[in-house]
Amino acid sequence: MPIDTVLWQDWEGQIVPRAFSAGYVVLSYLVSYVGAWTTLELINRRTAGRGLYNWSLLFGSSISMGGVSIWCMHYISNQAIILGDGEPPMQIAYSSLFTTVSFFVPILVLLAAFTALGSDDGVSLIRVTVGGTLAGLAVCGMHYLGQAGISNYTSVYNIGNVVGSVIVAVVASIVALTVFFVLRATWTNSLWKRALCGLILAGAVFGMHWLASVGTQYRLRKYNPNPSDSHDITGNTTVIVVIVLSIAACFILIVFAFLAQRRRSNSANKARQVVLACAIFDSNRRIMVTSEGLLPNEKVTASYIGLSQDDVLGISYPVFHWLFRTTRNWSSVSGLISRMRQHIEYKSTLPGSNSEANLNSNEGKTFHSGSIIFREQFCIAAADLAKQIDEPLEDVGILFDEIFHTGQTTKSRARKLAKSQHDLERDEKAIPMHGKGQLLFLVRRASPKEAGKLAASGYRFADIKNIAPLVARSMQINCNDLNSRLATMSEYATEAHILQPGVHLACFALRARIRSGFEVLVRKDARNQLPTIPLPFDTLEDWMVDYLSQLDGWTVSACLKYLCLKGKGPDPFTEEQKFAAQLHATLVVLESEIDTPLFSEARLIAKPVSAPCRGANDVEKPGQAMLIAFRLIFPIQYQARSQKFEFTPLSFFRIQQYVYKNSPDHAIFARKIHREFGPILNKQRPSMEGGPKNPRNPRRATFLEHVRGMKSRSSPDVRRPLGAWIPSSRANPSLDSSSEIKLVETQTFGGIMVSQEVSVDIKDLGEGGPDRESDDGMRGMELCDRKEMSHGQMGTRGRAMKEVEDPETYVDTLFTFCMEGR
Repeated sequence: MPIDTVLWQDWEGQIVPRAFSAGYVVLSYLVSYVGAWTTLELINRRTAGRGLYNWSLLFGSSISMGGVSIWCMHYISNQAIILGDGEPPMQIAYSSLFTTVSFFVPILVLLAAFTALGSDDGVSLIRVTVGGTLAGLAVCGMHYLGQAGISNYTSVYNIGNVVGSVIVAVVASIVALTVFFVLRATWTNSLWKRALCGLILAGAVFGMHWLASVGTQYRLRKYNPNPSDSHDITGNTTVIVVIVLSIAACFILIVFAFLAQRRRSNSANKARQVVLACAIFDSNRRIMVTSEGLLPNEKVTASYIGLSQDDVLGISYPVFHWLFRTTRNWSSVSGLISRMRQHIEYKSTLPGSNSEANLNSNEGKTFHSGSIIFREQFCIAAADLAKQIDEPLEDVGILFDEIFHTGQTTKSRARKLAKSQHDLERDEKAIPMHGKGQLLFLVRRASPKEAGKLAASGYRFADIKNIAPLVARSMQINCNDLNSRLATMSEYATEAHILQPGVHLACFALRARIRSGFEVLVRKDARNQLPTIPLPFDTLEDWMVDYLSQLDGWTVSACLKYLCLKGKGPDPFTEEQKFAAQLHATLVVLESEIDTPLFSEARLIAKPVSAPCRGANDVEKPGQAMLIAFRLIFPIQYQARSQKFEFTPLSFFRIQQYVYKNSPDHAIFARKIHREFGPILNKQRPSMEGGPKNPRNPRRATFLEHVRGMKSRSSPDVRRPLGAWIPSSRANPSLDSSSEIKLVETQTFGGIMVSQEVSVDIKDLGEGGPDRESDDGMRGMELCDRKEMSHGQMGTRGRAMKEVEDPETYVDTLFTFCMEGR
C-alpha cells in the first residue's frame, strides 16, 4: 500500500493540525492591496451612470476588486495554510465548479455595490453604507463559497470568528469607501491618498479572511481510491491564475501612473505656450473637468510674437478683438477650418518656417499679414477642442474677456511682483504673477441634457471651490484667486449682460493709459456695460430733451442743485417738476454708486444717445435704450476704489457692443472674415492640390470655366444683374444671408474668388428716381465685366463697401462728446 494512502487513512475523519507560512501571508495582503488600489483608481475615473466609458470602468472595478483583491487574495492566503507535516497529498485541493463560481459571485455583488455608490461628487452616507455593506458581504460570501469548494477537507468554523469576520469586512469597507468618496468629492484625493484608501480596503479583505481562517479547522474527508475521476484543482494551479490576474492589475496601475506623469509633463509644457481651454458650466454652476481635474485644452501656438516688445497679446490688442468677435459667431469660420489647416501646413513648408516661432513671427509685417497665422491657429485649436469634447464648433463656447498667465515663476520674482500691487493698466486687477505662457478660456453654459452627455463621455462636473486649487496647480495658472475668477466665468457664461429697455442715467468716465489710448469705467459684474441707473420712465419726450439741453455741460454738483430746486413745489407737481425730481433722485443714486468725489465734476451730455438693449424675445435683434450720460476724464494716476466698478480698455469695450445675440453686426463681421481670408486660403490651392487641371468636381470645373469666360469677353457693354448669378432663394441678399458667405460655404474655392472677378455696383437711388422701376428687385446691383473697370474700381463699391465697415456705436458718440468738451 502506498505511503500516501496509509497517511491519508491515518488522518481520515480527523482534524488535521495546521501551520501558517509567513511569506504567503504577506503576499496575500500585497495581492489584495494591488486589486483594491486598482479598483479605486477605476472608480475615481467614473463620471456618470451611463455611457460605454463609464460602464467599462464599472465592470473593470468590479473585476479588479472581486477577482483580484478578494478571489486571488483568498487562494494565496490558503496557500499559507500548511496541513499535517506539509506532505503534498495532505494539502488543500479545490473543486473546479466551486472555484469558478466563487470567482464570478463577488464580481456580480460588487457590480451592484458600485452601482449603488453612484458616480457623482456628492457624498451620500446611505449610498456609501449600502455599497460598503454589499462590498463586505461580497468578501464574506466569496470566502465561505471558496471554503465550500475545498474537495478534500471539511471546514469546521467557530461562530465567534464568523461573526467577527463579517463585521470587520463590512465596517472596514464602509470606512474605506467613505474616506475615498469624501476625498473625491473635495478633489483632494491625490494618488497617494487613494493608495492609503486602498490600504484600508485591502485591510477589510485581509482582516476578514484571516480572522475567519484562525477560527477554521480542517477535517480530512474519506479517501478516494480513484483520484482520476475527480476534477480537483491543486493549490499550484490557483497560484498560476493569481499571478496572471495580479500582473494584469499591476499593469493597469503602471499605465495609470504613466498617463498621470505624461499629463503632468504635457501641462508643464503647455504652461509655457499659448493655450486655449474650455470652461463649461452646468445648471448648478459646476465646472466640467477631466477625471484628473484638468480643463479640456488645446495648444494654440508655442508663443505669440508681436510687432514689437510692447506688443503683448492682451484684451486691448486688435487680434484679441478679432478672436472675441469670432467666438460669438463661429459659423463665420466653421467652413474655413479645413482650408486654414492646409494653409498652416503650406506655410510650414516654406523656407525659414521650420519652427513655430518663425511661422508666427510678425517682424516687419502689418497687423493683417502678421496675425493671420495666429488667428488661423486659434480657430484650428478651437475646432480640435470641440472634437475633443465631441461637440460642434458652434457649441464650444465664447471667449472670456481676460487672459491668464501660466508657467512657474521664481520665488524672488513672485515676491517682487507681489510687492508691486498697483497696476495702472488694469486697475490692480491684472494677474499679479506673469509666467511664460498664456491661457485663453472659452466659456459656455450646458443644459442638463448636454451635461449628461458630457458626463457619459468621461467628464466630471465639480464645485468651483473644490476644483480651483487643483486646476491652478496642474495647469500652472498664476492667479491668486482662481476660485473667484472661475465663478465670474460661470456668471459670464450663464447670463448675457445687456441693458433693459427704457431710459438710463449713465457715467462715461475715461482714464488715459500709460502707453496709448484710454480706459473706460465699467461694471465689474458686466464689463460690457457702463455704470447706469434706470430712470422711472420708458421714453424721452421732446420737452424732456429740451429740458436737458438747458443743462448741457453742467457739472453733477450744479445739476443736483438745480434739479433739487426745480423739483420742489406745491402739490400737485407739474410734469417738469416731476421730471426734475426723478432725475435728481436717480443722479443721487448714481453718485453714491460711483463713490468718488471726482464724479461731482462730471459734465452732462444733454443729447441722449441710443445703446443696445434686450430685444422683445430671444430671436429678435437687440432693441435700443436711451442713455443720458455724464462725461468725465479721470487723472492717469486715479485708481477705482469702488467694489462695483473697474477700468477696461476703451477699444475692447467698443468691440463688445457688436457681439450681442442676434445683432446684425455678426453678418457684417462674417463678410469681413471671408473677404480677408478668401484670397489667402485660395492662393496656395493650385500648388497644394496639383493645380486646376482635371478637377475632381465637374461642377466646379464648369463654374470656373464660366467665370473665366467672363474675363475673356471684350464687349464693354456686357452687363448682367447680380440676381442672374445666384439662385432665386438668394435673390435678395441681406445681412444675415450674404451671397459671398454662401459661396464660400458651398464652394471649396471660397466666395472671394468671385469678388476678384466680379464688381458689385450699388446705386443709391432716391425715392421716385428715374431708374427706380428698372431696379429688378436688387437695389441697383449689377455685374460688370472686369475689363471695363480700372484697377481702382475692382471689388465692391458704394453702399456695399460701407456695409462691410463696422457701424459706429454709442461708445464712439460718447467719446466724441468727451473729446470735444475737454
